[in-house]
Amino acid sequence: MYDPLVDNCPGPAQPHARSYWQATTKTQLPKPSAILPERTNCIVIGAGYTGLNAALELAKRFGQKVVLIDANRIGWGCSTRNAGFAMPGTGRLGYGDWQKRLGDAGARAIQAEYQRGFDRLERHLELCPQQLQVQRGGYLKVAHQPSAVEGLRNSYQTLKEFDPNTRWLDSDAIQARIRSPQAHAAIHFPQSFGINPVLLTASIARQASEAGVTLVEDAPVQHWDKVGGLHRLHTAKGRVCAPNIIIATNGYTPNHLHPSIHGRTLPVLSSVIVTRPLHAEERQAIGLSSSELVMDTRTLKYYYRLLPDGRLLFGGRGAIRGKDAGHPRYARHLLQALRGSFPALRELTSEPADYYWSGWVSVALDDYPRVYSPEEGVYTSMGYCGAGVTFTQIAGQRLAELVMGEELPPLPFYQSPLPEFPFPHFRRVGQWAFYQLARWRSL
Repeated sequence: MYDPLVDNCPGPAQPHARSYWQATTKTQLPKPSAILPERTNCIVIGAGYTGLNAALELAKRFGQKVVLIDANRIGWGCSTRNAGFAMPGTGRLGYGDWQKRLGDAGARAIQAEYQRGFDRLERHLELCPQQLQVQRGGYLKVAHQPSAVEGLRNSYQTLKEFDPNTRWLDSDAIQARIRSPQAHAAIHFPQSFGINPVLLTASIARQASEAGVTLVEDAPVQHWDKVGGLHRLHTAKGRVCAPNIIIATNGYTPNHLHPSIHGRTLPVLSSVIVTRPLHAEERQAIGLSSSELVMDTRTLKYYYRLLPDGRLLFGGRGAIRGKDAGHPRYARHLLQALRGSFPALRELTSEPADYYWSGWVSVALDDYPRVYSPEEGVYTSMGYCGAGVTFTQIAGQRLAELVMGEELPPLPFYQSPLPEFPFPHFRRVGQWAFYQLARWRSL
């Protein structure tokens, strides 16, 4: 599997991940251009959620000529590999963390920004014929062991100040909804919902194409220089120049794409299995609703949801290196974790999963993303820490506004660059040590 810390680029002409979403989703993507224009107003690198939203905003709202290039196909990265969790947040910091840093007013301003992401996501949903296969039931953050209950309840005491619809579920209440020995209490976030990520990608891509964005696939950047005050990209499809470049490749960003962003994120693999459809008896045994999203309180979290056809999606951290991503032991590890969550599914977890795939997420050193300009004419947004389905919708808009010289809201996401990792060549060593410690603590 492509590894952004090792490989120069992820393509071209690589197939999509063999995921449940790709195997079961029928949708229409816009036809990419066979010709790469020589010059344009803005080039967007990366045809995922962030890049597509930025390109759409620049073309439709600002009337810019935009060329969007991808090393492979539209949505080849995590925009079609994620679990489809639309949640009010990004990064790893909650409202309580922001309240301590910024006070009540600052935390509420961040909450309003998250809501703008939801509003934009709802518009994409309305323009999708299949309504993104939306499953509205909210998100359950579950205490996976008794010692996690107190901390979770403290979080709830803060959260209910921001959203009075947030609910606390004690042991009896959560066991009525999830029959698991690893469910001891939970917070219910009612606004969250599940989607089909492939349908979301297609919805935004169609809008961008209709707005006049030139979409070019299989065009990895091979060299980047400047000529006549313009940025010039040399790709597998030819050369293109523009005064403004947006880097929207997030966890798939090659290590040396541009020196201004080198060493500022850590690409981390998240892996997913999808089981066969559960029998009626199995669904009754676990008690899980077909409309709720679930994530636990582990440092290395597990997350799961029932899909519209009755299959169970279960995900968590995978291999550290891309070359190891497809090893069967990581799929077995997720099956074992699924069995620990739902012992009643022992028969199910003794079988190989129907689908297994992985994708790269981008982790920021200080746990939250940035939208900023690291160099004149260069703009980027990255570091969502695996929680970008909703926030990328507004991040793309903010990128477009930044390119056009508009002032962004005075929020931490928009006021500083991503901090550089110390000793970036040893990021993987630090990641391995962190994983070992986190797994030891969860025992």
